Amino acid sequence: MSWLGALFGSTNFVNKGMDIIDQMVTDKDKAAELKAAFYLQELQTPTIPIVDAIHKMGRQTLAFAQMGFYFYTIHRYGTGAITPELVAGVSGAASIYTLVKGKGK
Repeated sequence: MSWLGALFGSTNFVNKGMDIIDQMVTDKDKAAELKAAFYLQELQTPTIPIVDAIHKMGRQTLAFAQMGFYFYTIHRYGTGAITPELVAGVSGAASIYTLVKGKGK
């Protein structure tokens, strides 16, 4: 998980809840019941499907956009137009996104 996800992710709150249950509840059956309720509540969180899809495709979309940009630049201006500075500038957005998002699965 990335550092941004660790700060704002709902999983972090669920994990803290699980830790509290482990520390405070001595009855194993009651602890299992409470943990199941936590997980069910997390699964019932409403989401917007298009936003989830865009989020899941973030890295791939940025990679395809870079490829499209390089393809357009080479066909329009030739291979001499692709400089290290241009590559760094274009690839910077995807690199920053990857650093913020984390490793992934």
